[in-house]
Formats: sequence, structure tokens, C-alpha cells
Amino acid sequence: MLVPIAKNIIIKPIEETHGVLIIKNSKPSQFRVISIGDEVTKVLPNDIIYLQNHYGIEIEYEKEKFLIVKEDSILAKLD
Repeated sequence: MLVPIAKNIIIKPIEETHGVLIIKNSKPSQFRVISIGDEVTKVLPNDIIYLQNHYGIEIEYEKEKFLIVKEDSILAKLD
């Protein structure tokens, strides 16, 4: 399992679906929180968040792509 450290958060872009068609935006606006570091206080796993453009470091784990971002880069979350 991939576990972030300190105030880091692992996220994944949310893809739009239209029936059986999946649309991947080059700049997704919404992300799902996958895992949080032990110092993160503002979000929980499965929260939907909005980020500034071009934030984070892309990593690949078990053939899936994720982003790692700092908690401070979150602009908003859905309640």
C-alpha cells in the first residue's frame, strides 16, 4: 500500500463518464483523496478536492497513476 508522509496527500483525478464513454481531461478539476499523511487535518480519504493547476508529483504504483500533493495546495473540497 502506498502511504504518504507528513502533510502529503495521494490523489487521483476523477474521470467524467457519459454512458460507456470515459472522458479524460488533460487538466481535471476534481480529484479524489486516496490516502493522507499522518499530519493532514483538512481532508479524509474519499473526499473530493479542487487543486491549483500543475500541482503535485505524478507517480505510478501497481500500474496506476497517482499524484502526490501537499495539503496546502488544496483550494476547496466538496461537503
